[in-house]
Amino acid sequence: MRNTKALSAPPSEYLPSLSLQTAKNKQRVRSTNTSMDYTTADPRINGEQTKRSAATGQQQQQRQHQNQHQNQNQSQSLPFASNNQEQSTQMSSAAGPLPGYHPSEYQTNPTSNLPHQQQQQQQHGQQAPQHAGYQQYSSQGYIQQQPNQMTSSHFQGHQHDYATQAFSQQQGQLQAPPQPPYQQSAYNVGGGAGAGGGAQNSGMHSNAHLTMQTPMTQRSGARPLTERPVIKLSLNLIDTYKRINDAYYERKRVAAVVERAEKQTEPRGQGVHNHGWDDEHYDYILRSEEIIGERYELKERIGKGSFGQVVKAFDITTKKHVAIKIIKSRRPFTLQARTEIDLLTHLKNQDPEDQSNIVRLLSAFEHKSHQCLVFEMLSLNLYELLKNTQFDGVSINLIRKFAKQILKALQFLANKSVDVIHCDLKPENILLRHPKRSGIKVIDFGSSCRSNNQMYSYIQSRFYRSPEVLLGLPYTVAIDVWSLGCILVEMHTGEPLFSGSDQFDQMRKIVKILGMVPDDIVIQMKEQQRNQFFEKSADGHWTLKTPADATQEPAVPSSNPRESLKAILRRSNDSGDYDIFVEMIYRMLSFRPSERINPTQALAHPFITKESVLSQGQ
Repeated sequence: MRNTKALSAPPSEYLPSLSLQTAKNKQRVRSTNTSMDYTTADPRINGEQTKRSAATGQQQQQRQHQNQHQNQNQSQSLPFASNNQEQSTQMSSAAGPLPGYHPSEYQTNPTSNLPHQQQQQQQHGQQAPQHAGYQQYSSQGYIQQQPNQMTSSHFQGHQHDYATQAFSQQQGQLQAPPQPPYQQSAYNVGGGAGAGGGAQNSGMHSNAHLTMQTPMTQRSGARPLTERPVIKLSLNLIDTYKRINDAYYERKRVAAVVERAEKQTEPRGQGVHNHGWDDEHYDYILRSEEIIGERYELKERIGKGSFGQVVKAFDITTKKHVAIKIIKSRRPFTLQARTEIDLLTHLKNQDPEDQSNIVRLLSAFEHKSHQCLVFEMLSLNLYELLKNTQFDGVSINLIRKFAKQILKALQFLANKSVDVIHCDLKPENILLRHPKRSGIKVIDFGSSCRSNNQMYSYIQSRFYRSPEVLLGLPYTVAIDVWSLGCILVEMHTGEPLFSGSDQFDQMRKIVKILGMVPDDIVIQMKEQQRNQFFEKSADGHWTLKTPADATQEPAVPSSNPRESLKAILRRSNDSGDYDIFVEMIYRMLSFRPSERINPTQALAHPFITKESVLSQGQ
């Protein structure tokens, strides 16, 4: 027989009253020889060593038979039984009989193996019992228990809890409390995987039916490790704060959108069309600070026309101001706006570097049955600039800067790969990039078209309308050059060059400065339109009709168009500078489109390429 050293005594706080039944609980260790030593499993017995001698062969056989019979009937209630009953039975048979084992001794405290019992009961859909003397601190598979009031019946479970906590600490699931000063239990918790289990049981054969099978994997249905609150609030605390921050601002953004939407659904009161959203002209009724397109905050209206209105807005996404063109809600205007979107997208694709002085379309959307086009925010148009001069006009030097940039835009539009006719070039559609600089951009392509897809015959504003459009003849990109010639003269003089009150009066003013329309052009006209403007004279030539209005004087065609233009444009004694300016304007205003100067030729004209101009008259 081999003596084993007694376990060290625990402190007094670990020593509740002990019952006789608890003192009988022994730890069974099988030695390499045939004799068995029994070391008490209760470390709170103050250094007491209990030694038992080996039983006789007959007693061993009787006890073995008794143990096997009781094992078979009560294995389901053993607190330390394996989860796998078949495996426990096989291991028990291989280990041989265990003298002195009474199952009833290990059933004194049904809560001593509460974590293991709870796991078994949860697998069968049952709820784990809660013992009055324990507090459950975790619901994530392994339960940490602390005794509120320890009694002798709690001792065995309390001893087992520390071993379970040691295993849980190794798995990173629970922070185990400090180990008591007495020696760890000799039971091999978790098959030797627990803290101290491997060292204490070295060279010993543990009985399988007495070894607790602690689950090595996470139980079914448990949340992932990173989703546990203790991990979120410690190791992953920064990520938790980020998620909270994102969720907070997302809820705030959604709430703001909902609030704006609720405000926008309020009845307008003044609306007479489009469910109360539009006025009598089918224009959208604006409200300051209103959000449209989920990102554009309306500020003020900055323009209005037959198409609709232009509103200054603030893009809450890019933190920049933009100009939104809000089209009327009527279907013809909507279809025209979609054509404009297609053309502007085409121009943007052809000029990715934004070098052609054409306005950039940023986006497009529909709001309350109104097509909306979002553009970059620009400054004054040339008409507003002229107005700021009290219609006194700007200098020749500034005219040159404007002309060069507009010609570059027209050159881009006339390119074969682009082939777009603006169809409405006028001072209102040429905007300054900055109020104190001379950079400009051409805007408003609502009337524009491709050369091979001309949709309208009545185009261009009257003061800037070319003869071929007035007379109902086919037109090309050359009509934009005619408009530019009229604009440059007006920007210098402060007044429109041809300011007719109607179609006929417009033609009268043109003929008065540029002379009579050539006969070959008149012959190309349809008879109905020709009779509207012209009649044959006695000598067989076509002349302008006498106005029906007696208040209008008959038009006398100019015999020298260059001199007529020079008389209108000259405002100083710098005859040389004005001569080349008049020459370029005269070529822009040719009746025959084929003889009209094109943008590329105009960019090479001496008026554009001249490096210095005398300051007189500026």
